[in-house]
Amino acid sequence: MDHNPAAQAKTDPTEPLELPVELPLALSEPSLKTIKLPHPPNLIQLLRPHQWTKNLFCLAGVVFGGRLLEPRAILLDCLTVVVFSAMASAVYIFNDIQDIERDRRHPKKCFRPIASGQIRIQSASLIGSGLALFALLGSYSLGLATFMCVLGYGINNIAYSLKLKHIPLFDVNCIALGFVFRLLAGIYVLDDKPTAWIVLCTFFLTLFLGFAKRRAELLALLRDDISQELIRSKQEESAEAPESVADLFYLQLIYQRGRVNKQRPVLAQYTLPYLDSLLNSTATITIMCYALFTISSGKNPSLVITVPIVYYAVMHYKRVVTVLAFGEEPDQLLLKDNSIKISLLVWLISYLLILYFDLQLFK
Repeated sequence: MDHNPAAQAKTDPTEPLELPVELPLALSEPSLKTIKLPHPPNLIQLLRPHQWTKNLFCLAGVVFGGRLLEPRAILLDCLTVVVFSAMASAVYIFNDIQDIERDRRHPKKCFRPIASGQIRIQSASLIGSGLALFALLGSYSLGLATFMCVLGYGINNIAYSLKLKHIPLFDVNCIALGFVFRLLAGIYVLDDKPTAWIVLCTFFLTLFLGFAKRRAELLALLRDDISQELIRSKQEESAEAPESVADLFYLQLIYQRGRVNKQRPVLAQYTLPYLDSLLNSTATITIMCYALFTISSGKNPSLVITVPIVYYAVMHYKRVVTVLAFGEEPDQLLLKDNSIKISLLVWLISYLLILYFDLQLFK
């Protein structure tokens, strides 16, 4: 009888069976290469489903086109949202792979699945490729115009990840262009054409949100620099008066560019006053384009009464960014800020009531 404890451990039926966590890739190599199966929570975090709310821009076709009562139109726009969500997740995975070293230095992004090592690059690449293939095939089945929008969205984001995100203005313009592709796809899939004003309104609105995000990121970076300077001055027991030190830090906060950093290098090309000027211009143009859309698109001119709602929502967001110093995560802010949520709801109800009940308030 074999009294080897190791042999008994292998054949004892009372012991739970331990399944291997890793699957072999190549058995012929001396050192076994393995790939980990991503756990569901890590996989969900990798796909970033909370970012899919951006793809609701694809519903513009049924909302602005007055086709909310057509089941087929709703289905087509919902399928467009699905394919854009798949392509968006593929793009996020590609970007995470490109930024793995930067993300590891970031206080929040270091917990992302790829940066933290929870999901290996090989596994992420396979998942991203599958999602991109699904998005392209799915969009092609919805029509050539929709396919071109999804393809353009993917190419635009690859260019952003590889180069354009490091060039000031181009970085935010790429983000805004991505929303325009979403808008166009949701309209073209219904064999309709958008008005020039709604395309411009979408472009400048998303520019506004993008510059607000850059401002919040730059402010956080400068605050971190100032905190380090304050700590250093206390350690050195500087003889300068506290007022002069505070004035110096205030001037640095206002006029200093973001230092060259590996987390987001493009911040070194921006200052707070410059970003504030970009916020002012894009906010103004957004409201003007929407106002012109309501009276020049051939729709009910009574839609002009929704302009004050849009004005309030844009200016409230600007206040949150410039006064309350929020805005690093626009999607989270849009979902959590009650004033913005109420404004969007009131605007949508007003718009649909005027459009579907043909309320004539003006000539």
